[in-house]
Amino acid sequence: MVFECQDCHKKWHYDVKVCIFCQGNVTEVAVKQSTVRGFTKVEIPSPGHTRVPYCDLLLEDDQGNFQIRKSFTEYKLGDLIEEAPKELKQEARKRTVGLIGAGTMGRGIAQVSAQTGYQVIMIDRHEEIARKSLSKIDTLLSKTTKEDVKQEILGRIKITTNFYDLEHADLVIEALTEDMELKKEVMKELENECSQNTIFATNTSSLSISELSQVLEDQSRLVGLHFFNPVPRMKLVEIVKSKYTSDRVVEFAKEVATEMGKTPVVTGDAPGFIVNRLLLPFLNEAIDKFSDATSSAADIDKAVTLGLNHPMGPLALADLIGLDVCKAILDELYEGYKDHKYKPCKTLCIMVEKGDLGRKTGKGFYKY
Repeated sequence: MVFECQDCHKKWHYDVKVCIFCQGNVTEVAVKQSTVRGFTKVEIPSPGHTRVPYCDLLLEDDQGNFQIRKSFTEYKLGDLIEEAPKELKQEARKRTVGLIGAGTMGRGIAQVSAQTGYQVIMIDRHEEIARKSLSKIDTLLSKTTKEDVKQEILGRIKITTNFYDLEHADLVIEALTEDMELKKEVMKELENECSQNTIFATNTSSLSISELSQVLEDQSRLVGLHFFNPVPRMKLVEIVKSKYTSDRVVEFAKEVATEMGKTPVVTGDAPGFIVNRLLLPFLNEAIDKFSDATSSAADIDKAVTLGLNHPMGPLALADLIGLDVCKAILDELYEGYKDHKYKPCKTLCIMVEKGDLGRKTGKGFYKY
């Protein structure tokens, strides 16, 4: 059973109502099958293959191409096997991902992780916040998935307030506010509670991965894994490699991002990484343009969406990101590069002081 979006051609191996990425129509397509032409049963453990018994299957597809696939299920010669879905392969199903922070980003990463097949442990200091996030995931999934599939996805998400529940997690992603000292405290606590094999990631949008990793005894295990909001729909993930991050950890991060249906790009550890270094000066300039009172917010956004073919205007986007987050990123860029073009404009600073932060407070350049 394979379902494909008619517009963006994203595929699922479970029934969905509409595409979660572009809201396009989803239809069932024919499943590719391969025939078992041979097999070898392995019953003696070896390095990297400690779980036995398993079979190495020799498979032939309908075009005469051969491949070998590892399987823990026994088949007979001539059996037909469906094409293995990448996003739900066995390795992905076995992985456990921890999420620190049940806010907008943590909630979004938890959702796509569970949809991928990962077991998810979502942690927040306040259990009520975690429960509300789980409820929001339920609501979002109800718009795109059938009830039985939704319940299966939700069943993979566990909420807790205890860090020791992450002891055997394969990956822990920190998705807290842009506060370096807070993130350092969390990293130290994670190193005390987690296995030595657990890989740590931070979803920071601008802070130094190298500085954050200095609180760890093994600095090579931390990588930047920067998702974009809204996580279920945005395809990009920035993989940020500090001067300490090992190549093995970078490759693991790329694999996880790909399994989640994202496109990873790798960048070094510099303020703003790629996207925010380019985006925030643009948003800052749009806010400064608004402050001269020659154009309304709606007209500035309309000019950009129609004139530059952007999907969203800069002021509406700033409201979506959060004006406090925009200012924090600009502050980091200004501190890192000492270039005036990154200095937050006066209007942005005033709005943040007043608490008009955009969508999350109900008021920014627009009212919500």
